[in-house]
Amino acid sequence: MNLQITAWMFILVLVAGCSSSNKIDKRYTADDKTVFDLMDRLKKNANDAEAAKLLPDAYLQAAETRKNINKDTYNNMNEGDRWIEIAKQLEVAEKMYTEISSSPVLSKIIPDPWNPGEKIRDAKLKAAAEYYNQGLAFLNYNNRPYAQKAYDMFVKANNAYPNYKEVRSLLEQAKELATIKVVVRPVNYYNFGWNYWGFDRDYLQYKMVQDLNSSSSYQHVRFYTDRDADARRIRADRIVELNFNDLYISPVYRDEYTIPRSKKIQTGQTKSNPPQPIYETVYATVYVTRQVLQSRASLECRIYDWATGRNYLSDRFPDNYTWREERARYSGDSRALEPSDWALINNNSGFNAPVRNQIAERLINNCYNQLLSRIRSGVTFGD
Repeated sequence: MNLQITAWMFILVLVAGCSSSNKIDKRYTADDKTVFDLMDRLKKNANDAEAAKLLPDAYLQAAETRKNINKDTYNNMNEGDRWIEIAKQLEVAEKMYTEISSSPVLSKIIPDPWNPGEKIRDAKLKAAAEYYNQGLAFLNYNNRPYAQKAYDMFVKANNAYPNYKEVRSLLEQAKELATIKVVVRPVNYYNFGWNYWGFDRDYLQYKMVQDLNSSSSYQHVRFYTDRDADARRIRADRIVELNFNDLYISPVYRDEYTIPRSKKIQTGQTKSNPPQPIYETVYATVYVTRQVLQSRASLECRIYDWATGRNYLSDRFPDNYTWREERARYSGDSRALEPSDWALINNNSGFNAPVRNQIAERLINNCYNQLLSRIRSGVTFGD
């Protein structure tokens, strides 16, 4: 029994326990509410004579209603579910029993309250048995759709009565049969292998397997690399093929261009009254050296059924990135220059172009993240 299933079953039991506790008051009848109201009054005021007088008959009536519950009371419900409902109804009576037994005031008025604990355990045991038998019947079909139903029944059986018979091993068996096995094949990185782009392994294949296995979006689906599938002798139900049909990183191109600048500036004013401004046109030339690197990628993904070839996804996910850096010098009058010219003149970055593997990783990850988002939002791996 692996740790994942054990942890999952613990959470289910815990949630089921919390849920029943939180919703027990929703099953109160009018008689139940009367009993709890009278008990509250007496716990607040032990000398409430009216409440002390009314409580015994009210409790007897409420308790008798619960004692008479049987499977025919809920014969319109599914097997297993009816016994769970009976157990929850009996938990109302158990709450009365607990409150009376723990209160000296209430115990004097009702010295022998009914304890439905044994009937609750019996109801849960019968629920587990009915869920268990349904699970076995589904499992005997020996196919994935019914294995998924069997798994659900065994989960219910274990929730109703933990460790009932060999339910844990059957859970693992049903889960294995119910699980859709998806094999992610190695990625084709265009005209070169993945090591050419600076990766020490085909990390994208492993990343997809890890990301999709950690997603809560897919129940009864498990993803494997081709190596894992071969090692475990797993026959794939679905295949994921990843192919970069375009992955290009250009050399760094270098060119130069000039920008002529001119500007009218005030150099003085006339002696007239009023004085008038005197302008002079100044000139400069900006010499820009530019380096550009262009890159692009396109990831093609096909997800299909191994047996029939039916496509679950067939699409491309492109990305592009352009690195550009410029610096400049000038001649002429600096007063003619614009702020943008000064930014280029003062650029001391040194033309540090990114290396090939950095750009490749950026492109590959951007394409992959688009694909992953598409899969999570719109791809169903089931039948």
